[in-house]
Amino acid sequence: MSEVGVAKSTLWRWLKAAGMVDDNNSPERIQNRGLAQQKAAETVHRLRLERTRAIMASAAQDIGSLTSRELLLIGAALYWAEGAKQNGPDRCSQVLFGNMDPTMHRLFLRFLNECCGIPPSTLRFRIYLHETADGAKARTYWFNQLGIEAIRSAPISWKRHKPVTFRKTNVGDTYHGLLRICVPKSTNLNRRIAGWVRGMGVAIGEWCNGSTLAFEAISRGSSPRSPALLREPGIETESLVVECDRSSTMWEALTN
Repeated sequence: MSEVGVAKSTLWRWLKAAGMVDDNNSPERIQNRGLAQQKAAETVHRLRLERTRAIMASAAQDIGSLTSRELLLIGAALYWAEGAKQNGPDRCSQVLFGNMDPTMHRLFLRFLNECCGIPPSTLRFRIYLHETADGAKARTYWFNQLGIEAIRSAPISWKRHKPVTFRKTNVGDTYHGLLRICVPKSTNLNRRIAGWVRGMGVAIGEWCNGSTLAFEAISRGSSPRSPALLREPGIETESLVVECDRSSTMWEALTN
């Protein structure tokens, strides 16, 4: 470049005009370049998937089987994140747990059964579903995932669909709605779970009660109750106000 005293791009145009270089923008070259880029992108994608599968498989082996104590801690933490909270000492709530992930439900059901003495046959279920989805298919999906007979007749709370949003998780064949688990007469169990959560906070050196607020404070918290606007015809709407179970025998029955 120093010898001719011009920019590289200028020199290239001169040589191209003289027919001394190939035309990199010919249709054939552009097509070949596109195919090469596509092949490179597919290779990168394949390697990323293989690396992801290898990392996840290795990490899964790190877990092994769960002890009863580990199941207790995991179940309480799951409820801390996804369950209906008791906000304040004078507030009452049943144990309500909602999520769209069947694996999380299986883990929580095992926690209820093995750590709390609540068999699946005593539970109630409700499905929250967008109005564009198929209720019968949603029931079939959740029954096949969890194998609990009561899910076959679970009531459905229909949610008004808002197509103006760009969320793709609430449409398509992979969308099956949110399943909510309800434990009847479980106010004392809810308090017990809150105590386990508080114990975890003490164990890590911080006091907590299952929320980020003070014990007496009122907060909506994380709740599986959905703001459903439509209901399935012929099925009575379940009240969102849960009556307080003031019986002191619930937890005693569970621990005997």
